[in-house]
Amino acid sequence: MKLRFASSLLIFLSAYSPLSIIFLIQDFDFAKKEVMHPEIVWPILGLSLLSCVLLWVAVRYLKSSSPPISVKSVSNRSGELINYSIPYMISFFVMDLGNLKLLLSFGFFMFIMYWLTMKTHNIFINPVLAVMGYNIYDVHYERNGNECEDFFLVKGPRLRKNERCRIVEISEQLYVVTERNPEV
Repeated sequence: MKLRFASSLLIFLSAYSPLSIIFLIQDFDFAKKEVMHPEIVWPILGLSLLSCVLLWVAVRYLKSSSPPISVKSVSNRSGELINYSIPYMISFFVMDLGNLKLLLSFGFFMFIMYWLTMKTHNIFINPVLAVMGYNIYDVHYERNGNECEDFFLVKGPRLRKNERCRIVEISEQLYVVTERNPEV
């Protein structure tokens, strides 16, 4: 199952939503107490906020009735969040929202980042999900007598060996844990 374009874009935008606040601060004229490029800043800020709210609603209301799986081993992937820092660092260099060439260049760079995160299955290594309490793990598990290894988004503490949980697939090789130690 591949992640739909709209869903992946929503997740990607939410990951970079703090960047919109940085743009707002950088574009704010403190002497005049106004935003210098409101036609750019407000839509970006609104889209960022909308993507975070929709992401929160989506993960909050995921349901699963699949048979429980049994965890064999777990390794953490949340440390890869550092990869999201590159666009944030770029924003601190000359980022004039009134300069069309800079905006187009930054837009192209963000498109390349989106494409790479999709191709490498790193779309869910997302600081906004981390703030919501989700971590991503590489999990080796048993499902219906078969050994599998995939990525799991888990809210709360790390999964433990031999723990049982219910999962729901949200993209190829990526699942969200919807229930831990379920009553069978």
